[in-house]
Amino acid sequence: MPTATLLGAEPAAPQSPAPGMPSDPAPKDGRGRKVALIVAGVLVGVVAAVYLVGFAVFSFIFYPNTQLNGADVSLRPASEVSEAAASGLDSFTAEIEGDGFSTTLKGTDVDLAFDTAAYARALLGQQTAWAWPVCVMGEHQIESAGGATYDADKLKSVLGGAISTFNEGATQPVDATIGFDEASQAYAVVPEQLGTALDADATIAYVGEQLTSLTDTIRLGKDCLARPSVTSDDEKLAEAAKNANRFMTADIPLTMGGVVAGEVTRTQISSWITLDDQHNATLDENKLKDWVKTEVAAKYDTRGAARTYTRPDGKVVTVAATGSSHWDDAYGWVTDEVALTDALKAAVEAGSTDAIEIPTKETAQNVPDAGLRDWGNRYIDIDLAEQHVRMYDDSGALVWESDCVTGDHAKGHDTPTGVYVLNSCRASGDVVLRGAIDPATNQPEYISHVSYWMPFIGNSWALHDASWRSRFGGDIYQYAGSHGCVNLPGDKAKELFGLCKVGDVVVVHN
Repeated sequence: MPTATLLGAEPAAPQSPAPGMPSDPAPKDGRGRKVALIVAGVLVGVVAAVYLVGFAVFSFIFYPNTQLNGADVSLRPASEVSEAAASGLDSFTAEIEGDGFSTTLKGTDVDLAFDTAAYARALLGQQTAWAWPVCVMGEHQIESAGGATYDADKLKSVLGGAISTFNEGATQPVDATIGFDEASQAYAVVPEQLGTALDADATIAYVGEQLTSLTDTIRLGKDCLARPSVTSDDEKLAEAAKNANRFMTADIPLTMGGVVAGEVTRTQISSWITLDDQHNATLDENKLKDWVKTEVAAKYDTRGAARTYTRPDGKVVTVAATGSSHWDDAYGWVTDEVALTDALKAAVEAGSTDAIEIPTKETAQNVPDAGLRDWGNRYIDIDLAEQHVRMYDDSGALVWESDCVTGDHAKGHDTPTGVYVLNSCRASGDVVLRGAIDPATNQPEYISHVSYWMPFIGNSWALHDASWRSRFGGDIYQYAGSHGCVNLPGDKAKELFGLCKVGDVVVVHN
C-alpha cells in the first residue's frame, strides 16, 4: 500500500546499497581522464626533452654525413674542427688565380690570425640545429666560414702591387658605345666588353673575404674584373643612336653630266660621323672634304691625268700631260671640291636622297671610262713617235691623216704631250708667226707666215702648214724639228682646217 508522508515529517535518510550491489560509476570516469592526461604529459615531456637534447647536441656538433669543403666532419664538435683549422696558420699560404693572373700570398704577409670561437660559430651557423629531427638523416655540405683576421692595409699593399703589374699587360674593359651596323645600315648600341684587367678594390675585397675562411686556393671570377664605366643599358646610348641615325636616311646618287657616276652610301656617310665624349653625333666636315678629294676628284678629275685608250687602228695609247705648265689649256674634268662638299653636307644634314650633280670647274665630253678617256669618237690624234697625225669623225672613222714634223727634240722644243682642244684662236689667211725675242738683237728669233693656224695650247702651239719644208715624217724632229708646233704639208693643212672646228679634242702622245 502507498505510504503517506505526514505533513511536517522529515524525509527518510538515504539507504546505502547492500553489500555486493554496484555503486555510482561517475567517480571512476574522472580518474581515467586524469591518468590519460598524466601519460600524455609525460610523453610530451619526453619528446621535448629528447628534442632539446638533440638541439643542444647539434648546436655544437655537426650532423652525420656532413662535409666541410669536401672533408668529413660528421658528428665532430665545431670547436675541434676550428682548432684543427687554426693549427696550420703559421705556414698558411693562398694561391690566387684568375684569367692569366696568378700570385701566392703568405699568411704572414698580412698578419693572418684566427678566432677559433668565431669560426666555429660561423660553421655551425650553416646548419639549422632546431631542425635536427628532419636534418639528421640527410647529407650536408658546408663551406669554410669567417674566423681568420688580417691586416687590411698590408693586404692592399701586397696584392695591390701584383694587380697593378698584371693590369699593365691586361686587356682593359671597353665601354658600351654606338656604332654603325652594316647589316641594318643604321647606328645601334655596341655592347660593352669585359677584358682581363682586374678591379683592384673588388679583387682585394674578395680575397680578404676568402682569407677569413682560410681558403688556400682562391679563384677570381668575373666579379673581380674591371668593369666598363658605360653599359649597353644606358638610356643615353639609345638616344645617341637615334640622333645619329638622322644622318642615315638613305643613299645619295651622284651624277656627272647627267649620267650616274656613283653613290654616297650610308656606310660611307657613317665614316664622316664623329662622336664626342657624350656620344653626340656630328658630321665631320674635314672627313667629308678628304673623301671628296680622294674618292671623287681623284677618280673623276681627268685634266692633266694619264689616260689610256685604244685607237681605232688597235694601238693602245697612254697619254700624260707634260708637267703642269700647260694646265690651263689641258682638257678634262675638274671637280669643284668646295661646292661638292657643301652640297653633300647640306644633303646629309637634311636627310635628302635627291641625286647630286657633281659640280665642276671644267667639263669634258664624256664621263671617264676605266682608262679615264673622257672624249668621244671625234678627235685629232698626234702621234709623236710615228710623226703622224690622224683625225676621226663622230662615228670613229678615219677621215684624214698626214705625216708631220713636231718640236725639235735636240733643242728641247718637244711638242707638249697631253689632251687639249682646238681653241678660238683658229685662223686662216696670212697668219704671221713670231718667235721669242732674242735678247742680243731685241728681235724675234724668227718670223714665219702660214695659211692655216689651228692652235690647241694658247696661241702658241698649233697644227699649221709649213711651206718651208719639203719633207715630213721620219726622224726629222730629232734634229731639225719645229719650235713646238705640228708642221703639216700645205694641202694637208688646208684639208684639216676644213674638217676641224673649235672644241675638237687634240691628243698629243708618244
